[in-house]
Amino acid sequence: MAHLDLGGTWHESSYRLTEIYDVTVPPGWVIALDPQPYAEVVLVQQGRLRVELGTDRVVVSPGQLVVLLPGAARVTEALGEPVEFVGFGFRIELLGSIEMSGLLGIPVLIEQPADSLTGLIRTAVERGAGESAAAALTARAYAELATAELVAAYGDVGHVRRVRTRPEIEAALTLMEQDLSGDLDVPSLARAANMSPKHFATCFRNLVGVPPMAYLQAMRLSRARAALARTDQTTTAIAASHGFADAAHFSRAFKRRYGLAPTQFRRNLLRDNTAGLWDKPRRAAPPHDGVSREESCR
Repeated sequence: MAHLDLGGTWHESSYRLTEIYDVTVPPGWVIALDPQPYAEVVLVQQGRLRVELGTDRVVVSPGQLVVLLPGAARVTEALGEPVEFVGFGFRIELLGSIEMSGLLGIPVLIEQPADSLTGLIRTAVERGAGESAAAALTARAYAELATAELVAAYGDVGHVRRVRTRPEIEAALTLMEQDLSGDLDVPSLARAANMSPKHFATCFRNLVGVPPMAYLQAMRLSRARAALARTDQTTTAIAASHGFADAAHFSRAFKRRYGLAPTQFRRNLLRDNTAGLWDKPRRAAPPHDGVSREESCR
């Protein structure tokens, strides 16, 4: 069996279970929220909910699911009788702060969810009520499996728009992709964006979610890790071609991010690879592929 290095946007994202619900609300109960940075999955067990998510308006009946992805205001109201529902909130984060769940393309209303899916949701909620480390980890695992089943059955990830950001910031992102080995810094990126360095740094963080140099460092490390796995270049050559001052600087940064030195990472691949990994190159995705960015910087 091969040891496969899993890189790219989705493999490098982390799943967070943020909250669980197991509640009964009275008739007329209503909650209105501004756009939230997290997603929600709710299974109605009794009664009916009216839900608005941006321009979408649905009524959710018993046995049906409502999925609220981030990016739009949301309103939830109990109709006519007490409503029982269970569910959870979650985030999928890239580089620690870029929210990916808005890219999943799942419809708001799932009218006939599979029993396997509703079972995963109920189990996640049940386990999430526990306080132990095992309960927390199990709840997150079941919630992530439920989310994966939703994406597999209903998601439209491949058709989500790649970016929603200012053209100036996109110009800087393109420069990063094209010139990883270059001597890039905030002033040079700001020149590409035709902005002052201070304004550029503020706008970049607001739109992308991390400072520009942190984003560039993450991209360099991701691409360098792919080069370690897929080529026979020396560590020194990889460091130079990916913008690191020298092999020692590259090694320290790599170990901070991935937990082991580049040489050890490659040794592990060589030791475990028995199925021709080197003959199966895979295209490395840049850290921001598919990332939606709200145009919040004016």
